Amino acid sequence: MRKFVVSGAAAAALLFIAGCASQSAPPPAPAPAAAPAAPANSWTARLATLKTDLETSTKGTGVVIEQTTDNQLHVVIPNELSFDTGRSNVKRNLAQVLDKVAEGLKSATAASVRVVGHTDSVGSEEGNERLSVSRADSVRNHLVSRGVSTTVITTDGRGSREPLADNNTAAGRAQNRRVEIFVAEKA
Repeated sequence: MRKFVVSGAAAAALLFIAGCASQSAPPPAPAPAAAPAAPANSWTARLATLKTDLETSTKGTGVVIEQTTDNQLHVVIPNELSFDTGRSNVKRNLAQVLDKVAEGLKSATAASVRVVGHTDSVGSEEGNERLSVSRADSVRNHLVSRGVSTTVITTDGRGSREPLADNNTAAGRAQNRRVEIFVAEKA
């Protein structure tokens, strides 16, 4: 009986050892979570420097340079400098301001510049759409003539869809005849 107990104990030990040896490796640890995607536009030192440069070059003109919530520079040109009703030509005062903006943008080759034209509500929707694009194109052409690269500038027209002021007054319509410039890092 003693042989049987020893043999049984030896067999149990061998089975236990064999069971341990045949277990599979533990499952691999889960992969670390992927880093969150970067925002579409990042506020960079380069944009901060450009903001300062544009603020300096346009000082005293009434131009406001602001950072948007989506990390773009927004160049706001005062309505007194913008466009006459039904016109897309760059007026002398606007040209002087755009010359100063161009100085800051010439070195922004790693940036994306978007020029957006707007109109008041006088005239047809289709006509205002064309006019807003023409205003944006006029500003782009002026900036390019002052050394800003054509490869960084795009244009867009919004017609009268995004008014800043009431189109029922002459002062409101004047505010709505404008072009905005947005600058972001290239994606």
